[in-house]
Amino acid sequence: MLKKLLHKFFNYLLSSFSFLIICMPTVFANSTKYLCSQNMNHLYVIFDKKEKKVTSGNDNPKKYWTEGNNVFWVSANDVTVYEYTFENSYNRLSGKLKIKSHNLVTSQNSWFDYECAVNK
Repeated sequence: MLKKLLHKFFNYLLSSFSFLIICMPTVFANSTKYLCSQNMNHLYVIFDKKEKKVTSGNDNPKKYWTEGNNVFWVSANDVTVYEYTFENSYNRLSGKLKIKSHNLVTSQNSWFDYECAVNK
């Protein structure tokens, strides 16, 4: 009786584990979330590979384009244009985010550099 119960338990455990392995990769396969840090400033960047869109901070998703290991996108508000460059590491587990902001009124440029790591 104990042998039969253990056999049922292991079959249940194996089928549950198999189900998780099959379903999990498809759920998370299309997006990658990075936590980018600069001193005390933190910024989340989420890449949606299926839609080719990126969300940074509280911004709406923006279209991005790639060239080699670099990902580029642009956003703007009333007086400032932001140019983003994300440089992936070889294994894509980390990267560097460079942000250039250009004020349209004063014509001043500012640069910000962030170190990023995959965050789940």
